[in-house]
Amino acid sequence: MLSVPASHKTPFIRRKQKMSSYQKTKQEYERIKEERARKQEEFLKDKAQREEALKIYKKKKMATYQLLKRKTKKGQLNLNLHMELLLQKIQAQHK
Repeated sequence: MLSVPASHKTPFIRRKQKMSSYQKTKQEYERIKEERARKQEEFLKDKAQREEALKIYKKKKMATYQLLKRKTKKGQLNLNLHMELLLQKIQAQHK
């Protein structure tokens, strides 16, 4: 029988194979694809936030307009409501 030296009994370790140009291109394509998907998702999220903020702003502006356009029986603007609105603005600034 042949005896095998101790150094040959260690398990075989494979070297990391170099990637072919096709594999490199495919990997680069996947990375770019993921980046584009992430950017698109981020864009849609920002767009939804802007739309929601605009909706809230328009609702608040319309409520203020409805309050300020109220008139008395004689057709004059209701200045009492104007003063209340100014008071609300001042109180909001102090908070």
